[in-house]
Amino acid sequence: MSAEIRIAHLSDWHATTLAGGARALWPPKRLSGWASWRLRRRHHQSRGVLEAAMRDVRSQNVDRILVTGDLTHVSLPQEFRLAAEQLAALGSPEEVFLVPGNHDCYVPVPAAESWDHWSGYLSGARPSDFDETIADCLSSARVDGRAPAHEDFPTLRVYGRLATIGLCSSIPTPIFRAGGRLGALQLERLERLLIALGERALCRVVMIHHPVAEHGESARRRLWDGQALRDVLARAGAELVLHGHKHRRCVNSLPGPNAEIPVIGVPSSSEVGSRPEKRAQYHVFTIAESRNPKRFRVEAEIRGFDPESGEFVHVNETLF
Repeated sequence: MSAEIRIAHLSDWHATTLAGGARALWPPKRLSGWASWRLRRRHHQSRGVLEAAMRDVRSQNVDRILVTGDLTHVSLPQEFRLAAEQLAALGSPEEVFLVPGNHDCYVPVPAAESWDHWSGYLSGARPSDFDETIADCLSSARVDGRAPAHEDFPTLRVYGRLATIGLCSSIPTPIFRAGGRLGALQLERLERLLIALGERALCRVVMIHHPVAEHGESARRRLWDGQALRDVLARAGAELVLHGHKHRRCVNSLPGPNAEIPVIGVPSSSEVGSRPEKRAQYHVFTIAESRNPKRFRVEAEIRGFDPESGEFVHVNETLF
């Protein structure tokens, strides 16, 4: 890595609307989500705050933008179209890399009416862009304009010595449940991929929607095969894991084969500040080489919404 690489991490902006979508509010899970939006969430998530976050991201001279899902509320087709416009306002598909959240998989929706609107942002590079060992860790990437399906993950993008790995933990779940699952195939691919990227001395940043730490999430909202993922990371290693889902900042670490792995969750990018700890933030990470050619120096800055100015500013707190 001849120069520093700067990445921004945003998540859970839920800045769509359910107005006008009443005819599609079935099955019952969507009705419960609509009730949550009507009574609470629509007052907490603001498109204006999200737009301020996007303005600030563009001013920070970042090289890549990572988004860990939950752009929608209940996965209505109209929500995917609006979120596609928001992604385009944030950056190009080359600049912005996305993994879906549980609200983006709230109920089964045909791909053409949902994730395909985000195809350029969800897709990784083609396996043919990599050597045979890494290509073998990836599924046959879709190159026909469609978004990857759950079985197509992990996805991978490489920028210099930065390797960002996208995981999909989002599956349709019963009413009142918001957990996720990676599945054995995705975990097996991930382990081989992390090992191969580590052997090539790349900085491995893993993106997932659900929290990865063992504690801190209720059974109905957690990553249900989280222990299997923690086992993979303990064996294969990574330099950084980023997640969303909790709408608040989370700082944890997991054991890796050579060093502790920072696991950082970011608050919603559009929260007006219904509670101080939930006010909108995003994080900027600066990654640089260290003296050890296989190690990297990672620094972090918190950028938070300031209600007085209506803009995002530096938050004088630390992540590491």
